[in-house]
Amino acid sequence: MSGYHQLKVRESDIAKTTFRTRYEHYEFRVMPFGLTNAPAIFMDLMNRIFHQYLDQFMIVFIDDILVYSVDRIFHTKNGKFEWSEKCEQSFQELKKRLVTAPILALPITGKDNMIYCDASRLGFGCMLMQDGNVIAYASRQLKEHECNYPIHDLELAGVVLALKIWRHYLFREKCHIFTDHKSLKYIFDQKELNLRQRRWLELIKDYDCTIEYHLALLNELRGSKAVKKLEKSKKGLEVEFELRIDGAIVKQGRLCVMNISELKNAILEEAHSSAYAMHPSSTKMYRTLKKTYWWPGMKQEIAEYVDRCLICQQVKPVKHRPGGFLNPLPVPEWKWEHITIDFLFGLPRTSSGRDGIWVIVDRLTKTTRFIPIKATSTLDQLARLYVDKIVSQYGVPVSIVSDMDPKFTSKFWRSLQKTMGTRLKFSTSFHPQTDGQSERTIQTLKDRTIQTLKDMLRACVLQLKGSWDTHLLLMEFAYNNSYQSCIGMAPYEALYERPCRTPVCWNEVGDRKLVGLELVQITTNNIKLIRENLRIAQDRQKSNADKR
Repeated sequence: MSGYHQLKVRESDIAKTTFRTRYEHYEFRVMPFGLTNAPAIFMDLMNRIFHQYLDQFMIVFIDDILVYSVDRIFHTKNGKFEWSEKCEQSFQELKKRLVTAPILALPITGKDNMIYCDASRLGFGCMLMQDGNVIAYASRQLKEHECNYPIHDLELAGVVLALKIWRHYLFREKCHIFTDHKSLKYIFDQKELNLRQRRWLELIKDYDCTIEYHLALLNELRGSKAVKKLEKSKKGLEVEFELRIDGAIVKQGRLCVMNISELKNAILEEAHSSAYAMHPSSTKMYRTLKKTYWWPGMKQEIAEYVDRCLICQQVKPVKHRPGGFLNPLPVPEWKWEHITIDFLFGLPRTSSGRDGIWVIVDRLTKTTRFIPIKATSTLDQLARLYVDKIVSQYGVPVSIVSDMDPKFTSKFWRSLQKTMGTRLKFSTSFHPQTDGQSERTIQTLKDRTIQTLKDMLRACVLQLKGSWDTHLLLMEFAYNNSYQSCIGMAPYEALYERPCRTPVCWNEVGDRKLVGLELVQITTNNIKLIRENLRIAQDRQKSNADKR
């Protein structure tokens, strides 16, 4: 009987199955039970289901299934069924899962409801709970147009889906909505919303609800790591400190520094004020040093050292959040396929006549090239520099993001990139929300890299003296060898699979001779990690930038 009810009736034929009772009319949306209704259709269904077994050991006639064997000996049952220990374990496990299976509870009016929502590029998932008991689950796949939603709208669509499905539970009831997308916390306070968000916000305001940030998965991972570490320490498997043959004490591969002020200051000065470092921030400095050194209170001492640096106080301006909402660019697939470019002019003219820098950034690894140029450089000269410095070393990019500078919108530049097969993408001038990779807050002008470059230029002039273009290569090295929070490593480490060695290293970096599949595997894993870190960083940056 269930087999008949699995066949849908054509929509135009549903009315033909209508019948009347003393209460109301009914109609079948699936095929009614009975051999006289559609035997040919049902027989065709059975033949398609058992096609590979027909005439092998099975005969099917409508809903009757006959299983046979080649001869009597093969068909005879061989011995008794043995209930082995493995069968017993499986049986007990099945009983346990049946008994302990989650049972949905009934909602109680007046109690707070909790909704957990999440969205991915495949679908939505929601869970309604009350006092720790699951009331209902809901999920569905994305529709075709929803696949084009940005992450923020996709997560908000998951919230709207939950409110629509469980309206009969939630209307005029207090509920707390938990999501792992932090920027949704501020959806009620945002002043600039698109039409879709405004429409959804009107629906959300019909409910007595609050949206809260919840990252349970990360907490679970942290908890599991802490539990494993505790178990290892109890069993004596984890050794915190180790004495090396050369007399050095190390902690998890890091050199333990003795509590001598002169020694610590020498390390901090080399990591902060040398020509290979160029006065990084306390966070970047800590990320670099913690791979090699360890001492108690190391992070705090580094922060205090940077705060006391007179040059940093003179050259680094106070940074403010730019106006408007952040529109992150898609995460690239591979290195140096998608880049951003920009100019920095107005610098003191050097003896060679250079007064500007061409900044070129790889959007995946954040590797940056600083190319000294003249403000009067022709397009032909810029094209030669582009081919010599970028194309010859990294290949032809797939796309270039830039502002509407006349040099980038000229026919010569467009035709050059068209010949190479590179797409040009333009952002609005003085709008750092889209082109935030190449620029960094020139007093609310642009975003990221250029501001860091300007800080390094000021520090270079104050400390190293001389012309800025003679130290530009060291600035490029210092920038690319310093930690970047958005990718979780230094740009050179992302590009070359390892950070470059500097004088601050206390031991020689061994030659890692990686060839063949091992190198491919490490490179692929690093790219996956970088792309995941970039997605997380974009989410975090959008949350902070859109906060009002």
